[in-house]
Amino acid sequence: MPETRRYSKIRFPSLPQPKSVRAKTVALLAVPVVSLMALWSLATVSAVQNAWTLHQVEELNEKLAGPVRNLFDSLQGERAAAVQYLAAPRAAGEQALSAQRARTAEAATALLDGVTVAKADIASLAPEVNQRINVLVQGLDQVRDEHPRLVAKQTDWYSAYNAYTAAIDDAFAVGEVLTGVQDGQAAATARVVLQHSRVAEMIARQDAVATSALVSGRMTPEQHRAFAGALGGQQVLTASLLPDLPDANRAAYQQLVDGDAYRSLSAMQSEMLDTATSTFSLDQWRGAVRVLEQAVDASQANARAVGAAQAESAGQSVTTQAALTVILGLLAVLLALVVSVRIGRGMVIELVGLRDSALELANRRLPQAMRRIRTGEKIDIEADVPVVAPGEGEIGQVGDALNAVQRAALQAAAERAELLTGVSGVFVNLARRSQSLVHRQLGILDAMERRTEDPAALEDLFRVDHLATRMRRHAEGLIIMSGATPGRAWRQPVPLMNLVRSAVSEVEAYARVEIRRMPQLSVLGSSVSDITHLFAELVENATTFSPPDSTVLVHGEPVGTGFVVEIEDRGLGMSPERLDEANRLIAEAHQLELFEGDRLGLFLVSRLANRQGCTVSLRRSPYGGTTAVVLLPMSILASEPASEPPEWPSESFAAPDDQPAALPKKAVATRLPVRVPAKVEPPAPTRQPVWREPAAIGAASAEEAPAEEAAVEVEQDTEVLPRRTRQASLAPGLQATDFRDSKTESAPTASLSPEQARSMMSALQQGFARGRGAPTDDA
Repeated sequence: MPETRRYSKIRFPSLPQPKSVRAKTVALLAVPVVSLMALWSLATVSAVQNAWTLHQVEELNEKLAGPVRNLFDSLQGERAAAVQYLAAPRAAGEQALSAQRARTAEAATALLDGVTVAKADIASLAPEVNQRINVLVQGLDQVRDEHPRLVAKQTDWYSAYNAYTAAIDDAFAVGEVLTGVQDGQAAATARVVLQHSRVAEMIARQDAVATSALVSGRMTPEQHRAFAGALGGQQVLTASLLPDLPDANRAAYQQLVDGDAYRSLSAMQSEMLDTATSTFSLDQWRGAVRVLEQAVDASQANARAVGAAQAESAGQSVTTQAALTVILGLLAVLLALVVSVRIGRGMVIELVGLRDSALELANRRLPQAMRRIRTGEKIDIEADVPVVAPGEGEIGQVGDALNAVQRAALQAAAERAELLTGVSGVFVNLARRSQSLVHRQLGILDAMERRTEDPAALEDLFRVDHLATRMRRHAEGLIIMSGATPGRAWRQPVPLMNLVRSAVSEVEAYARVEIRRMPQLSVLGSSVSDITHLFAELVENATTFSPPDSTVLVHGEPVGTGFVVEIEDRGLGMSPERLDEANRLIAEAHQLELFEGDRLGLFLVSRLANRQGCTVSLRRSPYGGTTAVVLLPMSILASEPASEPPEWPSESFAAPDDQPAALPKKAVATRLPVRVPAKVEPPAPTRQPVWREPAAIGAASAEEAPAEEAAVEVEQDTEVLPRRTRQASLAPGLQATDFRDSKTESAPTASLSPEQARSMMSALQQGFARGRGAPTDDA
């Protein structure tokens, strides 16, 4: 059997495919139309470009060709006057040289002005013209510099002759570039015209040399070489020019060659080359040269006229071709468009109607129905949900499918909303039960703390009390996550310092938190619960993710849009990617319905901040940890202090005057208390020695404390704790003399509420804990 050869399948790169029926229809009809338009555009651009190029060439020749010819003539005339003046210096010769010098300068200025005006055309057609013009300008500068030396007879004949001849050659180089920008027959004619100019230049060189020799009466070797070179150039250029001449010009030239004037000039040219002396006069030479120059000029003018006619004909042809290309191509494109539109019009109308109905459903009507379902509203899917109007054929089937998809989506959304509502209700119910039990537990602990005098038992009660406070916060967090509001509320504004202290007291590692003094600002009662919970979550994160022996700093300052509170830890910090992710969750998590279990704190912060209009952001701390920045808006702040002090018991206690200033005392933060009933009278303050807050909260030394910052110690009865007498345990020699009032005025003692007693006990227990860990002073 012959061996079967296997050929691998050739795979071509996949091209983007239209997805919709409308796109496929448009693509099918657009391909031939677009192809036709592309061909028409290409032909139109090419025709218009040719016409524009021809127009630019005409403008370039108009602006530069004439000035270049004038510069040829001026330089040739100045060269003849210069060499004749050097051969036979006379006053008339000097005047003629100066006049010719002025004409040359005028012609050069006109050429440079034309270059400036035609700068755009030169850049697009012949960029090398600028380079040739620069070389020509340098040659003209040399001629200008040569003129004073020539008048003063400080240069020789050959140097002056070479300077002018070099400048004329530079002008010819510019003319060659201008000839090269033309196309077709016009370019050939332009080359013929330029060739005539070169022949005329060779004749002018011979005339300049012969005139100098005849005037001076002798011919130098340099003049002989120059004459021989010019004569040879004339013969070569004439031989190359004759084949390109029109028949009429060629016949006129042959007639000139056969005439007596040309034969006489040839004889004089031969005599100048062969003998050192001449037998003819200057007038005979000039007469013969003028006849030849006139013949060359006439032939050149005839060639220039032929070139102009050819250029005009070519311009008309290009313009006609461009117009026909544009008009016929446009008609073809319009015909193709009309046919394509008529073919696809019916299908497009149906598709547009279906698209509009689908977009209306997806962008407005279906989201409205979904929002009604999320808010708990019961809807009748068959009656309340709009239906997409079906069409005919396959398009109608697509409309029916959209209706089915809409019903399925709304049914699923309704079932999911019912499920989430039920789950949230269960969570709220369980959380409120736990919250109620925790409140009862806190009341029992208050009573036990008031009855207990054993320090060890009291310390255990304090711990249980703190755990119960944290349990209450977690129960409230569950209520917040379920979309409800915790039960605690305040009617009057609460000082911001007390609010921060209460938030810190709900954290396990509250003893590591250092609170700096804050301004006399208060938070509206309606926002106290949420802001306290927000600060507690952020402080707990800071203490959890920082070393156990480090300090968490809480401080704040007013800004233009509110008040900023910063919570700064000294832990390991977070990577930039995790910081960005955390900030994104804080900004967007309140919009979500399902949360990640390991980031509940961030979701709580997001919901609380969004509810109160706060801005929370995380950034890297200078100590390597993380700083949480909370911006409280003006809308929840009250500049005046709380009008009912008993609503928020103070956790600041009086401190002895003799406490060493070197040992800073951290601000004590306690749990947020409940409101005191109106029938309970607040305890009367007892005058105590003035004591400043320690350096940790931004206070100065005790001697500089203002009187209005004096702490007030709460009166206590014998059922709570025994009262301490200041400096009673010190030896008489160590007791400090108080220059202020040594007597205190007693006030009627009122019974403390459970919350006040618990706050005071918590502060005292925390002081005991810090005292055990603080180093003793041996001095």
